[in-house]
Amino acid sequence: MKQNGFVALITVIVVGAVAAAIALVILFAGVTSSKTSFTITESAQAKAAANACAELALAVIQANTTVATPANYNYVVDNATKSQCDYSITGTSPNYSITSTGTVDPTGKNMKKRVSITLNRVGPTLNISSWQETP
Repeated sequence: MKQNGFVALITVIVVGAVAAAIALVILFAGVTSSKTSFTITESAQAKAAANACAELALAVIQANTTVATPANYNYVVDNATKSQCDYSITGTSPNYSITSTGTVDPTGKNMKKRVSITLNRVGPTLNISSWQETP
């Protein structure tokens, strides 16, 4: 009879340990998922800021097709997320190059995304020969 009680006690301890381990795995998976989701959000915000500055640079070129280069500007996009962007225009008409960087820093990680644009025609319309995210 004493053996049955001992087996039952060991079974309860083992089942409890397995349940605790499963609970910890689920908890840590949730935390990791939350961190990953937040990083993806910051990355998307940084890319949006970089694209916004690129659009501003294109507007500058369209307003003045012989813009003096190099031209550099910085903007604060959103104070709440510490989101900002900057762009640089280089080259001469009609072959301009634009480099734009979006930065988001709400948690001190300083997430950055960069966009490079190449134009090969200006005038009434701009012809973008390349628009790509760069490392």
